[in-house]
Amino acid sequence: MNPLKVMVGGGSGFIGSALASGLVAGGVHVLSVDDLSTGHPLRLRNERFQFEKGDTGSVRFMTRLLKTARPDVYVHSSGISDPLKGEKDPSVDLKGTLFSFVETLKSLEEAPAGHIVLISTGEVYGVGNEGGTHEGTIPVPDTSYGASYLASEHYLSLFARKMGVPHTVVRLSPVFGPGQSLEGEAGFVTGWVRSFLRGDPTDMPKMTGNGKRIRDFLFIEDAVDALFSIILEKKSGVFNLGSGKPLSEREFFSMFRTFSGFEGDIVYEGKYPPGAMTRILGHQALLTDTGWFPATSLEEGVSRTVEWFRRWLG
Repeated sequence: MNPLKVMVGGGSGFIGSALASGLVAGGVHVLSVDDLSTGHPLRLRNERFQFEKGDTGSVRFMTRLLKTARPDVYVHSSGISDPLKGEKDPSVDLKGTLFSFVETLKSLEEAPAGHIVLISTGEVYGVGNEGGTHEGTIPVPDTSYGASYLASEHYLSLFARKMGVPHTVVRLSPVFGPGQSLEGEAGFVTGWVRSFLRGDPTDMPKMTGNGKRIRDFLFIEDAVDALFSIILEKKSGVFNLGSGKPLSEREFFSMFRTFSGFEGDIVYEGKYPPGAMTRILGHQALLTDTGWFPATSLEEGVSRTVEWFRRWLG
């Protein structure tokens, strides 16, 4: 039996590269595609891994690649990862997330994959859905970032129905862990840890707002494990993906401070951008459907993230 073939669009970003690596380790043939505008090429010496530099929003490039590769599954992990970029100019999200994905879908219409997976965000739910959500909750985004991903979900549904191809949407809580950058919904972790480990008194770590915003942060290895289950079993539908464990950013900050050995006080600045103060995605549908649940405690995840940064910063 031939191994599963998966193409990962945005495969050199934080989540995309971790997913590609996890899939290869699981015996899957992976074709990673990225224009390297923000990501870095995944360096794997493995016959099951292939990297192509290019824009997933280029119909000509992607159609050619899809016709050659003929993947069983296409995973879209490309798009704007920073919720703040489109705050002043929504066209950033429209161009970088929505328009680019529609072009990818046009390529998939020309050269279909067997299954399409879109990695979306819990930000689609908006302020009106404070607290716990479930897959049946009606999303009403209150930011350009969330709106662009929700529109992408709708376009995926539209194109997938036309093509007769099963599709999946995975709405992620903020993901953290080794390999992350300043980009992404938990990108602030990178700034914190750098400041903690450098111990520069002129560059003390700062927290936006009052630290009371609550999310169910998810460790990167757990996110990859869940996505692997969805891809391997070709699960269709919408899945929320978070740890299910509420944690304020102040508590999260304090955990990183403790594991870094930093003794300074928390410094607050500015105010929160638009968005829900509390959002817990959980993973109930995925647990029911596949039996998946996160295996990494927050303490272990934070400890491993700090140690990775410690090695990376030398």
